[in-house]
Amino acid sequence: MQDTSMLCNVTIPVFNRPATTEQTIRALAATSRTTPFCITVVDNGSDQSLVQTLCLLRKEGLIDNLFLLPRNMGVACAVNVGWELVPASIYMKLDNDTAIIRRHWLRDLLALWAHGRPVSNLGGAFDTAMLRKTPGCQQTPHGELGLCIGNLPGQAILIPKAVTDILGFWNEEYGLYGGEDGDYGLRMLAAGLPQYYYLGPQYFTNLHEDDDTRSTYALHGIDKRRLHRELAIKDNLHMGRLFMNKLFYQLGLRSLKPMRRYAVDDVDAQGHVRLVERKEYKEFQRDLTKGTASLQSAFREHIMAFRPDEATASTVQALMARHGQARAFAPKTDM
Repeated sequence: MQDTSMLCNVTIPVFNRPATTEQTIRALAATSRTTPFCITVVDNGSDQSLVQTLCLLRKEGLIDNLFLLPRNMGVACAVNVGWELVPASIYMKLDNDTAIIRRHWLRDLLALWAHGRPVSNLGGAFDTAMLRKTPGCQQTPHGELGLCIGNLPGQAILIPKAVTDILGFWNEEYGLYGGEDGDYGLRMLAAGLPQYYYLGPQYFTNLHEDDDTRSTYALHGIDKRRLHRELAIKDNLHMGRLFMNKLFYQLGLRSLKPMRRYAVDDVDAQGHVRLVERKEYKEFQRDLTKGTASLQSAFREHIMAFRPDEATASTVQALMARHGQARAFAPKTDM
């Protein structure tokens, strides 16, 4: 492990994707460390063949810190473990299908970021339209610094310790995939902290696995589409976790520093991490489910009672008529 003087801890959460995972690590390791950073990989219960590859990459010196979780604990938990065990001034979450292509990427990003407020986040915009979407994009000698008023993509995001001191790490309530990026953005907004964009394609490229990723996850019982869909509204028409937390953050009902679900109990010499679920977390979630039951019922009733406004109803009626699907209303008669 690195000491606390490390400037940036780049943590890569891994679950399978063997080809892109290795490419991501090798690409990052090939960049300049004139501005110091360490590479921390946290494996989330991948197939044994990939775990063996990660151990070889560590032996080769391409991974500075390798932590092996007992099973897939979710992206938020994996990154939190990497950030907790390797303290640094700046934390970065890098997805395991993202190759850094700029040799002095950290030096250049820090120079660009310096034009914004220091207690802030920095994430990659997919293109110039995304970068410039919100008024306030700065033209600087080190490139364009965009302003984000939603949530930054978590693909290659940098968060300083000054922010985690206020907001904590990623929220571990979201299960295996999805929600943690949006949740962090909601907390940044509620705290009044700025979020900045850099132009992602100038710094990284997206990698693609030959196999159908959805099929790969399905073999492990993971339906990523459903997990993402139910962040907003569940199939039973109750509020999804992200929607509910958005409500609580905006109304000032919930702390912006969420309780961690898992605690690191031990790490052995090979990097195997033993985690325990916090008793206080289980109690909180139990009480939260009970305490919000009436809220969930009211939300479902609200959805079921929804009616479009008159103008929208007229538009739909005209569309139906144009395609021969308008309903012919029979005149009401007294019985």
